[in-house]
Amino acid sequence: MTTLRPLAFEPLPLGSIHPAGWLAHQLRLQAEGLSGHLDEFWPDVAQSAWIGGAAEGWERGPYWLDGLVPLAFLLEDARLQAKVSHWVDYILAHQHADGWLGPIQDLAKGRYQPYDPWPVFIFLKALTQYTEATQEPRAIPAMERFLRKLDALLDERPLFVWGQYRWADLVLSIHWLYARTGEAWLLRLAEKVHAQGYDWRAHWVEFPYRERTPREECTLSTHVVNGAMGIKAPGVWYRQSGDPADREAALLSMERLDAYHGQATGIFTGDEHYAGLNPSQGTELCAVVEYMFSLEVLLSILGEPALADRLERIAFNALPATFSPDMWAHQYDQQANQVICCVAED
Repeated sequence: MTTLRPLAFEPLPLGSIHPAGWLAHQLRLQAEGLSGHLDEFWPDVAQSAWIGGAAEGWERGPYWLDGLVPLAFLLEDARLQAKVSHWVDYILAHQHADGWLGPIQDLAKGRYQPYDPWPVFIFLKALTQYTEATQEPRAIPAMERFLRKLDALLDERPLFVWGQYRWADLVLSIHWLYARTGEAWLLRLAEKVHAQGYDWRAHWVEFPYRERTPREECTLSTHVVNGAMGIKAPGVWYRQSGDPADREAALLSMERLDAYHGQATGIFTGDEHYAGLNPSQGTELCAVVEYMFSLEVLLSILGEPALADRLERIAFNALPATFSPDMWAHQYDQQANQVICCVAED
């Protein structure tokens, strides 16, 4: 298609509405907990290479920023807004001459390739939200410069590892930018990204992962967080393809996961990888929130009420189990019916 299908529900720009009552209280707890203070004591955020430090320069800083941006503007919290503005200002002011955003390579860890686009996918998600709330004038030109660089880079080295599986998060930002500029090259770039990315439509249609994944068979396609993020991928692409098969695959994903890995809390098992139906198996915090985000995106695109029902079920069951009540601690792996904690041989 040469354009995008309209959304079933158009999200309101960040900052258009503000929470009250119970929801405002929950967000305030988050602001006063880890989210609002992580940059004050954790080196990988406090001294992140994304803001000129010598600590981690890959995904940790952008992940924190992606959560803090909406929190800051939903609560109209000046302290948090100052934190996110500092990050965005630094990153935009230090965009590389070739258009790249953020560190070219994570030198602190030394295990990631240079010009790895995956962490920038996360930053773009934060930047688009920040721009909706602030009308930041530098954002769109910076995104265009980065995406031009990425477009050329993908001809030399296609998407790899995490970026190959999480391509839909980039396409969301490309579509966001296209909606504001109408530049046709952005849709061509999205086509390239989709072609190089993992085939999530086939993943959900064929879905051979019907039991707990043995250690020797663990791959990026069985990774629980990739799966939670991949739920939205066919639906995201449906906006551009218009292919009913993409729409159907997005809805089928929930059925597949329920049938072979589903839990009473509404989430699916995956203590790193798909783990079967046994209620003693665990699920990562990351998978819970990424599943919720996937459902939010799909609800906006497809408008199916079942997506909202599942989102609510996870929000009131699986999500609270991932944090302490004051949100100063989180549980990496929740196990709904596990009474024994030990290290399994397999």
